Amino acid sequence: MKTEQVVRQEKQAKIMLSCAALYCLFGMHLYLPHLFGIGLQLPFNIIGWFFVGLMTAVGLWHWQRRLLTSRFWLGALLASSLLCLPFFYPDHNTVAGHALPRMLGLLGGLLFYLALQQCRFNGKGRRYLLYCLLAAVSIEIMLGLAQFFLLEPGNRFGYNTEVRSPYGIFQHRNVMSSFIATGMVLAIHLWLNEVKSPRRLFIAKSCWFAAVLGSGAMLVVLLQSRAGQLGLLVGLLLLQPLIWQTLIKTRSKRLLACLALIPLGVLLGVGGLDMFEMSKRSLAIYTEADGRLDIYRHGLRMWLDQPWLGYGYGSFEHAFYQTYADWRELTPGAPALFTEMGHPHNEFLLWGIEGGIVPLVGLVLLSLLVLRLLYRVPFAQALAWVGVLSPIFVHSQTEFPFYHSLPHWFMTLLLVYVIDAEYGQRCLLPMPPRWSRWPVLAWPLGVMLFMATGLYSSQQLTRYAQDEYRTPAELKAVVNPLIWYDRSAFYRRHLQLKQALLSQDQAGLRDYGRWARHFILHTPRAGIYYNASLALWAAGEYDEAERLLAEGRRLYPNVMLLRPASMARSRKRLSHLEPSLDPTELNSLIPLYDNLRPAIGGAY
Repeated sequence: MKTEQVVRQEKQAKIMLSCAALYCLFGMHLYLPHLFGIGLQLPFNIIGWFFVGLMTAVGLWHWQRRLLTSRFWLGALLASSLLCLPFFYPDHNTVAGHALPRMLGLLGGLLFYLALQQCRFNGKGRRYLLYCLLAAVSIEIMLGLAQFFLLEPGNRFGYNTEVRSPYGIFQHRNVMSSFIATGMVLAIHLWLNEVKSPRRLFIAKSCWFAAVLGSGAMLVVLLQSRAGQLGLLVGLLLLQPLIWQTLIKTRSKRLLACLALIPLGVLLGVGGLDMFEMSKRSLAIYTEADGRLDIYRHGLRMWLDQPWLGYGYGSFEHAFYQTYADWRELTPGAPALFTEMGHPHNEFLLWGIEGGIVPLVGLVLLSLLVLRLLYRVPFAQALAWVGVLSPIFVHSQTEFPFYHSLPHWFMTLLLVYVIDAEYGQRCLLPMPPRWSRWPVLAWPLGVMLFMATGLYSSQQLTRYAQDEYRTPAELKAVVNPLIWYDRSAFYRRHLQLKQALLSQDQAGLRDYGRWARHFILHTPRAGIYYNASLALWAAGEYDEAERLLAEGRRLYPNVMLLRPASMARSRKRLSHLEPSLDPTELNSLIPLYDNLRPAIGGAY
């Protein structure tokens, strides 16, 4: 007879599995209008964090009993502490708050992982979790194929049918590609480890796995993503020993036919590229590193220059362009880089540049902890699990999928949890004190509330940004401006700038200049330099305006907005402004920088 605790744990596991299925089948794929970007600027990530908060609350609801965890989680807690330590360096992190979302995302992942462990899934339940991930990939494949083959110009999703890059819900080809590649490798792994089941059910699963492989291979080709294709290739190579063992043991013709769908899908993808008029990437992309090599070289120079403490959390974008300008001045012929790059396109480089050696040790420790889980696993099986994790890992070393897409972070946590539950060493923590229950539960409940209000606020800000006749009342009505803190602040200050220019309010113009000088310490956009220079010039602060303009030109020598002719034209028009001019008409006269672009990088 089952004890009350076992019954409660089984019920908890079913609720958690239902939440995971609801997220993977529906929540992950909901589309809402947005302004593009990364992180919480994309509505599907806000919805995802709401579900993560819900699942964390479900798993940690019975906090007062002894908590089941693993040696891996305790090691991950130590490694995460190393990642967080530079956040608290004194007199070093003037803009550390800009990195706070990254720290909170890490904390949220740790608590979600601990919540999964409290549900104590059995082998069947863990397999269902993997099926949920594969279902999410399957839906994204269908969405991607519909975008490529079915959507017409003027569709409500804003999908560009001329370019025809099927990015699914992710808004970017590389993020979509690594997600699909992970699903393809996972499908093969599930097939190779498929438990005995009724014949009809097994055939249905086989057809599902085969469809993922064939259509996924075609989509990865259509996406023309090097990161996704490289990750898929690495994953498939690491699966080869287990595939070979399975074929020798079972001589399965169905498995061979399924694997043959991968090259067939590749051929169909190549045919699709030739059949449709679209933006084709040159074959040179497979032999050229575009801007990444320059980024990596300078990122390594930055880390070697300050290897111990780094430049401070949240300061990458500012430090990168400042140090690159210094290096370019000493290196004749060095090219200018693109703008709006807030990440070095390599996860290890980001933490090393901002935090120095300590977070790098934490990342290495996390990687070793994952490999240690597979230490006693048969070699072919261990390689197969590494292969499943490879597409996202490869992508994280060439871009930043975890900041662009919560589904990538969610998928990684679930995959590592399944490996840990299968092969890791479990342990029980002491019973936590009574007072700790509500502070712990406040986290997931607070996340759910923040994301619910944030989703509505993101739609308010999207409508505001897309409205040609913006009013201050619309901006004041935003329920949760913290969801897009930088962009909300930018919009508020932009209204202040326009009103101060029209009324010749010198105090307001100087205040805008002070805000801009602080803002460029973490987000040094060329447009901010342009706006601030105009504001200070209109306020009579000519020397400061020229100094700020010279700094902007030094960082961004190729930006047309900062060229002497452009500035002279804007200043001339500024001197003839009429106070009766409507603020909405100001941009037609003077091209102010009025839309803060997200730092998504230029090497995509």
